[in-house]
Order: sequence, then structure tokens, then C-alpha cells
Amino acid sequence: MDELIRKIIDISWTSYKNKVASGLFTPENEKMMQLQFAQTFQTISPLFEYNRNESIKILLEQAVNIDREPKKRIIDLVISHSLDSTVTYYPIELKCFRKHTRDNLNNLRGAQNLGMYDYWVDIENIEQYSKIANYGFGTHLVLTDDEYYVTGKHQGDQVKVYSTNKNKINVTGLLEHKIANRQGKIELTGNYSMTTWEKIGDYYFIRQENNNAT
Repeated sequence: MDELIRKIIDISWTSYKNKVASGLFTPENEKMMQLQFAQTFQTISPLFEYNRNESIKILLEQAVNIDREPKKRIIDLVISHSLDSTVTYYPIELKCFRKHTRDNLNNLRGAQNLGMYDYWVDIENIEQYSKIANYGFGTHLVLTDDEYYVTGKHQGDQVKVYSTNKNKINVTGLLEHKIANRQGKIELTGNYSMTTWEKIGDYYFIRQENNNAT
């Protein structure tokens, strides 16, 4: 079943990326990205329901408890696959890093260091979600029109730890450095690479999957 869900995510993400790059979708923040991707997925997923008792749905803002503080987390999107009496959930976290503010295209958003930190928090989260009963692999989907996330040198002590530069590989274990009001401690059991950043039009996209699913 994992391969079927992975295939639908791949088709939906490919469609979504190209709609954003062409201007058909204009996600100005993460909430907008969430709704647009959910709509795309829900349009495509019924094509892959092959059993009278099968259902593939996408759910928004699902609350769960994980083995981290704070324990309660809200998952951006959850794919629910049910077949007869068996239900499996597949969590998806999203990030939308826009270069300019929504209300004024002349104003830069800034705070990329916090954005990069939050990127790795999401990776930690999808690892944790996959440990919950009836949860499958987790997916992380990111888009940005801010090249700093992808090609920035990230040389400071803080940003080196949480860098999302396209050349960063073998990200695993403990990521720890004080950063603003964040905890500054992330523990990853999987091993991740940023080399799959993809540029389409004016945007960069990357898709990660937790590689420690149990």
C-alpha cells in the first residue's frame, strides 16, 4: 500500500509544482499551500480507488501526540487510506518560504535562519509521526522563491547547523544550537540530503521522506 500512496503523492506534487511555477497557483503562505495541495491530491486520489470498500482521503490539521516536548503536534495534512476495516495514515508536513511579504512585494520576509530550523523540526516530526500506531511513512514538501535557502553559503555557527543548502548531505543525529526562541535541539534517526532541490521557473522545490519508518 505504501507504494500506491507514494505514487499518488508523486503525481500530485508534480502537478502542484508545475502549477506554482506557471503561476496557476500562487501560494503566498503555508496555509494557502496546504489548501492548494490538498485540493490537488483529492482531485487525483479517487482515480486509484480500486475496491468498493476502499477510500483515499486527505485530512487537514490532525492532532497527535509524539515523544517530544511539546507532545501535542498538529500535522499539516494526513492521507487516510482505508480498505475494508484497515485504516492507515500517512502524514505530510509542508513549508512555504516566500521571499517577500504578502502585503508588500517590496518587503523581504527575512528570518531564514528560523525557517531552516523549522525545516529540520518538520523532518523530526515526520519521523515521530511514523512511530504512531497505524501511521505509515511521512513526507515533507517544501517550496521557496528565496534562493538563500538553496544556494546561501550559511557560514555562521548557527546557520551551519540548520543549513538547507543544496550541497548539504548526511544530515543525521543531533542538531543543536541556540536559535531565537526555539528549543534549538533536533534529533534525527534517519539520514538526509539536500541535493534534490529542483528549480522550476522562479521556484525551488524539494520533497523528503522519512527514512526510518518502523
